[in-house]
Amino acid sequence: MSGSCGIVNPYTFKNKRAAKGEAYEPTHHEHYANTLSHAIGVLPSILIFSHMITSTHNSMQFYLMLVYGIFTTLLFCSSTCYHFCELCYREKREQPTLRFYLHICDRAAIYLFIAASYTPWLFLREYDCYGLNMKYLVWVFALLGILYQYNFHERYKTLEIVIYITIAAGPSIAIFNMKDQSGLDIMLFGGIIYLAGVIFFKMDGIIPFAHAIWHVFVLAGSSCHTYAVYSTLLKPDIGTSNENNVDSSSLYSRVDL
Repeated sequence: MSGSCGIVNPYTFKNKRAAKGEAYEPTHHEHYANTLSHAIGVLPSILIFSHMITSTHNSMQFYLMLVYGIFTTLLFCSSTCYHFCELCYREKREQPTLRFYLHICDRAAIYLFIAASYTPWLFLREYDCYGLNMKYLVWVFALLGILYQYNFHERYKTLEIVIYITIAAGPSIAIFNMKDQSGLDIMLFGGIIYLAGVIFFKMDGIIPFAHAIWHVFVLAGSSCHTYAVYSTLLKPDIGTSNENNVDSSSLYSRVDL
């Protein structure tokens, strides 16, 4: 069995790299690994974010945790749905339109997840004027990334990686210039995990199960960021601290809604 991407056998552990402008054709085993490696994140993310939402101390925290939780869970759900569809239909060359749009949704969820990861920090911490603009710009960047993905899907793979990294790293300038630096070491560690995982994101056809390994890095990175948000922005004693030091009007004033 052979094809434009050099497929030899769908039941081996690795196929040849994709040709320029084409998507990599995972093997049967890789399809299973790609699906399961993010499916295992769906239920824990729902449970964790349900707990985080019930642990909020004011409406601002509630809505921010809701946004963060929805788009993190969406990341794992969209990835699982796309890879499951690939597992069911790709080797049979069926449902190309469904697979295309699920792939777009999978990539779009990454941009939305990046924006959602920054949002709690940008709204709940004090920063300079750059940060004031960045809390809205991260969502503008996410929408622009989705538009790029829809119009140029799989056409410029290296550029796509550069866009992801730029959108993910750019807002960190505001984050690391905040007055309160607590929790940012964990955020930085999570970012390093994501960056290391990008190496495997580009290794399809070189390393077996490269994409599934990338998924594991995403799980690890998101776990670090979620722990940082909960332990620093939503820790159990923050409610008492807010009651003693910050009234609701000053909180809303500080986040400049």
